[in-house]
Amino acid sequence: MTYREQIRALGEQAAEQVAAIFASWREELIDTDEAVDLLAAFIAGANSRAVALADLALAATLMQQMGVPVATLGLVPDAGDADRLHKAARTILAVPDVTLERVQRLARAEPLGAASTAFSEGVKRSPHVTGWVRSVSGSGCELCTWWARDGQVWPADHPMPTHKGCTCSQVPTEKETA
Repeated sequence: MTYREQIRALGEQAAEQVAAIFASWREELIDTDEAVDLLAAFIAGANSRAVALADLALAATLMQQMGVPVATLGLVPDAGDADRLHKAARTILAVPDVTLERVQRLARAEPLGAASTAFSEGVKRSPHVTGWVRSVSGSGCELCTWWARDGQVWPADHPMPTHKGCTCSQVPTEKETA
């Protein structure tokens, strides 16, 4: 399973988990505060796994390119992630007639965004990377294709632009041997 497939699978797992929480909340088996806590916790867990996977994927990519062992960087989710997810869960549940699809969209998008941000941070922090090119996912949109700009090499410290649901990834370039 590729890195992209694994990140998508994390999003799908999170969507399944929040479906059960949403159903319990809709049936009034749990109150809104409990639903908010559970939604935020499950999505934060998916984000943590996505960040760890991004860290590992970057190290594996560099090892493959360089032919020498490369350690992970120990990337962790943003410290404000839990508070942000609580606010997002509370906001979405406050929407009159909120749908399961909307809650699941949040659960799917979050790990994608967390992984992309972590991978970008790893590219920036790695001593083995001086640049990157955008690898457009098979279902890449016009915007992603434009951002790829025929293989343009971006500086390592330039964050990769993304949009909700984007599964494009960075490919490190011009690294030095460890």
